[in-house]
This record gives sequence, structure tokens and C-alpha cells, in this order.
Amino acid sequence: MLIKDLAERAGVSVKAVRYYESRGLITPERAANGYREYDDGDVLVVREIRALLSLGLTADETVPFVECLRAGNDRADVCPASLDAYRLRIAEIDRRIEELSKLRGELSGLLDDAESYPTTTHQEKP
Repeated sequence: MLIKDLAERAGVSVKAVRYYESRGLITPERAANGYREYDDGDVLVVREIRALLSLGLTADETVPFVECLRAGNDRADVCPASLDAYRLRIAEIDRRIEELSKLRGELSGLLDDAESYPTTTHQEKP
């Protein structure tokens, strides 16, 4: 299938397919005329990449999942490297939650302090 057909079937843009190819995530065959040729396996890989990117993984972090699919597995997340990638992403999310919780606490403290600060009205001199 051609690049536009792959993009349509996988629910991404042609530009996205080209980006995935530039990152080495998909490697199409080339027809005699030089056109890229994709197969059904590429559709599955692109759908998986799109789903993982929507979860906040980077293109590089999708590599273990792509390799897992290319190894013939029905799922991209059953290989040890894929599980490790999940664990790393969860740890990063936990770290960000901790940072945001700390920041929220600091801001809440500042807000409480500001709201309880006695205000004075300054009157203009006549």
C-alpha cells in the first residue's frame, strides 16, 4: 500500500508516517519506481506508535514496543523491554506528580498568607 493509504488506515497524517520512518520506527520496501510500499504490519506499528505517543512517550521510547511487534508478538507490550519502558514512564509521571504537588502546596501557602494579610485602604489626599 502507498503512504497515503497507510496514513489513512492508521489514522495519522502522511507527515507523521514520514516522521516515524525518519526515526527508524518503520522501514518500507521500495517499489521499482521508488515509491514506498507498506504492509498490514506497518498499519499495526503506526497505530501502536500513535497510541503510545498519546500516552506521553517519545518516539524513541516507542522503539521497544515496535521491536516487540516486529518480533511477531500479538501485543507490543509483552516483551521485557516494553515492560521496562512502561515502568520508566510511570516513574517519570510519579516524579512529575511529586513536583507538582510540592509546587501546589507552596502556592496554596502563599495564597492563604495573602488572603489573611490585613489590608489597609489608602485614601487619596484632597
